[in-house]
Amino acid sequence: MKKIPEEHKYLIANSETYPKDFHCPNPRGWYHSVGNVVATPEGLVAVYRLSDSHCAVYSHIMVAYSDDGGKSWHGHHSISHRNAWWDHCIWIAPQLSRLRDGRLVVICDLGHRTTHHGWPMLSQWQKRPPRGMANYLFWSEDNGRIWSDPIQCDKVGGEPGYVIELSDGTLVYTRTDSAESDAMEDPPLPWGNIYYRNTAVFSDDGGKTWERTSIITDAPSQGDCEVGLVEMEPGHLMAITRIGFGGGQFGQPSRLVHSFDNGRSWEEPSLTPLYAQRPAVHKLQSGKLMVTYRNRWGTPASYAFVWDPNETLKYEPTSFIWDEDRCRIEGEEMVLQTDEGEENQVMFSLYPAIDRRSRVEVEAEVRLDAGETAGCVLYTGCFIRLTSEGILLPDNSGEDNEVDATGKALKGGMERVNQECIPVDTTEWHRYQFVREGGKLSCFVDGELALKRSIKGLESRLVRFGSESRGVSRWKSVKAMIENPDDYSIHWDWKTSMGYPDQFRRDRMVVLDYTGDSGYSNWDQAEDGTIVIVDYTNDDFRNAGWEKGVQPVLKAYLAKEEDLS
Repeated sequence: MKKIPEEHKYLIANSETYPKDFHCPNPRGWYHSVGNVVATPEGLVAVYRLSDSHCAVYSHIMVAYSDDGGKSWHGHHSISHRNAWWDHCIWIAPQLSRLRDGRLVVICDLGHRTTHHGWPMLSQWQKRPPRGMANYLFWSEDNGRIWSDPIQCDKVGGEPGYVIELSDGTLVYTRTDSAESDAMEDPPLPWGNIYYRNTAVFSDDGGKTWERTSIITDAPSQGDCEVGLVEMEPGHLMAITRIGFGGGQFGQPSRLVHSFDNGRSWEEPSLTPLYAQRPAVHKLQSGKLMVTYRNRWGTPASYAFVWDPNETLKYEPTSFIWDEDRCRIEGEEMVLQTDEGEENQVMFSLYPAIDRRSRVEVEAEVRLDAGETAGCVLYTGCFIRLTSEGILLPDNSGEDNEVDATGKALKGGMERVNQECIPVDTTEWHRYQFVREGGKLSCFVDGELALKRSIKGLESRLVRFGSESRGVSRWKSVKAMIENPDDYSIHWDWKTSMGYPDQFRRDRMVVLDYTGDSGYSNWDQAEDGTIVIVDYTNDDFRNAGWEKGVQPVLKAYLAKEEDLS
């Protein structure tokens, strides 16, 4: 994996940055998040949120400056403060932009929040009353030294994207709206029948009024949200979405959406190889595009990705691999050497089966090393495990076999449901084929039907393969066909001669930091070509996590385009 070198990372702020009279109500210190940066004639300006915690009750929108290209920062101060005790609202995710006339603009959603109501999901936050959200603008005409008071620009809120200025002078930002739908089968909780759609909001008078809108995406089974926007050429806009359906946990990648009429109408979306949360996409001086984003449902990290506008991006699977040494290619085999615990597993995730009508076919050539092993797993629209005993399948012959997406019982604790075993010598190479269709699962071993039976009530959306337990599994090939009646269908074929199943990630993505407590980032390119990315990150997250209350800091990542391409 490509990485930003440690010597190119610079601290912008941590809990020691501020004077003692700048009070933090959390004894563990400040929580930094939602980083932004723009280059001005006087230097760099960063904007970020400062709060007591991720689920904040106390929030500042902060500004800081750098005169040496991002290596050191000064002048940290708050341009607005809200807290749940006195104001009954908090600032959520400020986004910073610089317009062609030199003005800086911050857009931020303000959410109604009391200590009694707690931190809601967006779909709950946009309900009124007692919830409610709105977006506000802050303006600066002197390179970020002095800022206006907040000016309300809508009554929706909804994770607004940064403001961009189109070639014709129009200003536009994106926002996420909550909507209801009865079209989803077994919609994931806690969202239920609420889904997200995305809207472009326009100003035709330089930011004074924002009344014109257009729908970018409206798809209950995708729930596009947190959309990043860029103008590729005059009149041609491109949006990159985050998947909100189930929080993105099922394996759906971000989508690209194009408009060729200044955002008035939008084409059908296409799948990307990115699994992006809060993507920030802009053009580089070279004309190429770059996006920074957080990946939460693959290996937790913040990434940067550069591509040519003429390059066609296509679907690629994602992977969860904390320790790259646990996944290696030896000759014609991919060896997974895994163990118990999240940091010791290797999992590759494919596009999901959206509902029970979806047909899933997975074929894998795999064997296990002899000895004590919990084997490997295949999610084929239901949970399957290969062990030293053979193929373990969930058994729905009992009455209380409700399971979650991983095959764990929802009733009776965390033990897995009753399992049926097909005896196979799994230490020898076999070609396994599993077909889920019409509420039934068919299992083939080397082309011979070994079992076919009902799996009613045991279906899941997940299509994955790998291992999360102790043992060694060896893989030569995997094929998958996921056919969704009302959504994307995927035909995917991999063998070791192609590299790793996630070879695109290894070749093209650049890691800012590996951590589950990072993003949302943004970036700009200085006149000398230096790319400056600002993001929040938590170097101690893997060892301590949220449970220990280790607070993230704000960093600047400096790079040249050739380092990221």
